[in-house]
Amino acid sequence: MDVGITFQMWTRPDFPQWSLPALEAAKCAELQGPEAFERMHLGLFRAFFSEGVNIGRAEEVVEVARRSGLDMNTFLKDYQEGSQRRVVLGEHVEAVRQYGVRAIPTVVMGEAPPIVGAVPFQEYERLLTRLLG
Repeated sequence: MDVGITFQMWTRPDFPQWSLPALEAAKCAELQGPEAFERMHLGLFRAFFSEGVNIGRAEEVVEVARRSGLDMNTFLKDYQEGSQRRVVLGEHVEAVRQYGVRAIPTVVMGEAPPIVGAVPFQEYERLLTRLLG
């Protein structure tokens, strides 16, 4: 499935220092259902990797939510309330505890050791072949 994300080098002077605003926004979108989450999730990836949107800035993340077709009244209420920040941080703690996640990306498949960092596609293929073989 082609999701239409083409990597573009970052050209702005304000590279995001964190992704918490985007992670919180994705969780708020998820409250509107799985389809809303998928649209927002893909929208955030496209915004950051293809469009140079600073996903560390709440105002830019809100614009991604608008473009993702979310119910904006509900989204803004949930986003400004901040309850999803606790959820995101809790999931982070769990990922560190359970899987030893220390970097992004970290890919966990089955009982195999995690794949950490940006690796060639062939690394994923090798692991999947081993797990399915």
